[in-house]
Amino acid sequence: MRYPRPPMTQTLDLVGGGPGAVLALRRRFKIGLDAIGVPRPVVAYVGVASDDNRGFFTMIQAALGPGRATMKLAKIASPRASASEARALLEGSDLVLVSGGDVEHGMKVLHDRDMADFLVALGRAGKPMFGISAGSLMLAADWVRFPDEDDEATAELFPCLGLAPVHVDAHSEDDGWSELRVLVRLLHERGDAKPVGYGLTRQGGLHVSVEGDHVAVAPFGTPIPRFVVRRGKVVKAAALPLPP
Repeated sequence: MRYPRPPMTQTLDLVGGGPGAVLALRRRFKIGLDAIGVPRPVVAYVGVASDDNRGFFTMIQAALGPGRATMKLAKIASPRASASEARALLEGSDLVLVSGGDVEHGMKVLHDRDMADFLVALGRAGKPMFGISAGSLMLAADWVRFPDEDDEATAELFPCLGLAPVHVDAHSEDDGWSELRVLVRLLHERGDAKPVGYGLTRQGGLHVSVEGDHVAVAPFGTPIPRFVVRRGKVVKAAALPLPP
């Protein structure tokens, strides 16, 4: 008799990052590495949101602490990059780190290089994922673009990888999470039932576990701001508290 296999659990850390976030980022990265349980894990770095900028890669590598893991750049952005080499590195890694930059550009590069579906399949097969800043947004469900930067009314949604079926913004405390508020409004206008937007702070983020249709989110570092729709308006709800 054959028994059905339990659904694969996906785990993702969505970190806010941003100015002044190095120590908090390093602490969370260490927790992510410890959870893997490999003495010297290999981390595949996806830097498409910054066009695989080598200086940015070196900065993130140093910020996360040398010696804890072997971090390798998955070269994707350049038309001369080898897709087969990038896929081999990503598949053979113990954790995939998606770094920051420009969300829309990063998603375009992934689609242009035929890597978006591959990353989604990898995550759904159980590969741990770690997002920083724009990388966290890319791992989430949707984000917002502004064709006319001076006119909020032109804002529109576009899909991201959706491995973390949540909606987030990163390190936007200073402007009151203005773009996240627009995102939640657009989700409501699209017809999404009870949309929620989470603000990934500079010192915190969300750990997301997905098993089948069950999604669990747990804040780390700081309580996580939330935005919801009440009576047709986007309002700030009670923050998601840290576990006791």
